[in-house]
Formats: sequence, C-alpha cells, structure tokens
Amino acid sequence: MARLMRSCLLAAAAYAALAALAALRVPTSAAFLAAAPAAGRREALQGAAAAAAAALGGQAALADFQGEPVTCMKRYGPAIIKLQSAVDSGDMKSVLAKENKFKMLNTYWRNQPKDFAQQTEISEDLLDAAADGQTDKVKTLYAKYMEKSELKSFANLPPARQYHMTNRDASMGKR
Repeated sequence: MARLMRSCLLAAAAYAALAALAALRVPTSAAFLAAAPAAGRREALQGAAAAAAAALGGQAALADFQGEPVTCMKRYGPAIIKLQSAVDSGDMKSVLAKENKFKMLNTYWRNQPKDFAQQTEISEDLLDAAADGQTDKVKTLYAKYMEKSELKSFANLPPARQYHMTNRDASMGKR
C-alpha cells in the first residue's frame, strides 16, 4: 500500500509540475490574440482525477480472484470424479448426462487460457466419443482429463466438515 501511495503522490507531483510549467510558458503566436482564460478548479480537479485513475488503475487486477475456481471445483468436480465407474462400465448415457457438468468444470481453468483450451478440447472429444459409443476412446480421454493435478488432489481430499460453517455451501437447506 505504501508503494502505491508513493506512486500516486509522484504522479500528482509530476502533474502539478507540468501544469505549472505550462502556465509559465508564453506562446509566441499569441502576441495579437486575447489571452485564454486560466484553468479553473474544474479542470484542475479533472486533471487530478485522471492522474489518480491512471495511478490506481492496477487495482483491477486484485479483483480477478473472488473464489470462483474453488466454488466451481467444489460444485462440479465431485460429479465428474464419480463418473469413473460409469466410464469403466461403458455407460455412455451417464457420461452424456454430465455434459453441462464438464462444461462448467472447465471454467475452473478460465483464468489460465492454455489449460482452459486443453481441458475444453479433451471434454468435447470425450463427449463426442460418448455420443458415438466409442467406449475405449472415452476411457482414454477421461483418464487424460483426470490427469490435471487439481483434479487429482481434489479427488483425494477427505469430505469437508460443514457443521457450524457459515457460508453459502453449508446452509441449512443442504442438511
């Protein structure tokens, strides 16, 4: 925060110095023209607001993570992990019924474009193979989809204890 404050003060000081130098500069072509009105408070405040917006523009990066990936994994991950038995038994109807779950789980990687594209491609190929009834291809693609370290570690976690938890995932409606 101190670094940000220093950069804001530096930007404001630079703006004030440039405004002072611009006011002292006498244009040579204005010898026979009426003088322009001096900048008022409104222009000064607009300039200060613009300098502050430019200095504080980096704050938007802090809002990128609001817990969406974790919520996405908690909500859609278990359904995809439980598909292992359906994939092993060749139950393609169960796999196709989870199409939306695959799509929603893929958004876990939306802030990592390379991983997002990879997982989306694998899941689309998996669903196409399931629609065509290619059980062997579905098994290999499902194994490839589940190779992501995030899915492996999530699958090995113990069930969460939700007693005395105050969040939207542990509400009274789920008991």
